[in-house]
Amino acid sequence: MLQLPVLDTNTVINILQEIADIERHEERPKMPQVTISTHADNASGFFVNYDSEKKTILLCDMYDRKAQFIYIESHAISSISLRNVDKYGYLLSDGNIPFVPEDDEIPTVLQLKKDIKALEEVLQVSLEKEISLTFKYEGTPKNLDKFYASKVIKLLQKTFSNVAADSLAKSAFTEAVSAVNFSLGSDNTSAFENGELTVTVNTTKGLKSFPKANQLQEQIEKFL
Repeated sequence: MLQLPVLDTNTVINILQEIADIERHEERPKMPQVTISTHADNASGFFVNYDSEKKTILLCDMYDRKAQFIYIESHAISSISLRNVDKYGYLLSDGNIPFVPEDDEIPTVLQLKKDIKALEEVLQVSLEKEISLTFKYEGTPKNLDKFYASKVIKLLQKTFSNVAADSLAKSAFTEAVSAVNFSLGSDNTSAFENGELTVTVNTTKGLKSFPKANQLQEQIEKFL
């Protein structure tokens, strides 16, 4: 039985929002399913969104192929039951749960190279400059390292997409950076020298220790 810390409902809601934000951009989204109990009633459905200012949660469920939308004020919640979040168990943990990805989630080294090449092509279009991208590792990467590397590639894509959307950041980045290296390590760090940006992503607590795209962007922009 997995050992998980006890989380308050506000923390769980924020984690559900994080999962929903990830899944809505997947090719085949699998939104988390929840049952929320209030002091007066309960409601079930797919978690869609949470507005922290309005303190309101939006659920959606399907009956006879028709969508039913449910709005719940977060202060009225007494309990939350979660389903369809197996692969996000690390977000509910302290990061120390042993994590083994499914076989079909582990890319080959060749697939990683293809994904890196595809990202280079995306960057050339969005940043209007050719940027080389390299995964630095020693020996032969283990399955878990290959899995993490595939997630870092997605993280870099989101980060550089944010940079490209900001004209000032884009100009500074393209003027300074010509190559990006990334590796896996025990800290989230970035370094810059002679036009080469080196990014190290912390995997000591699995995906939970990864930086968010906006955090990585802030690290990078300190060098620009």
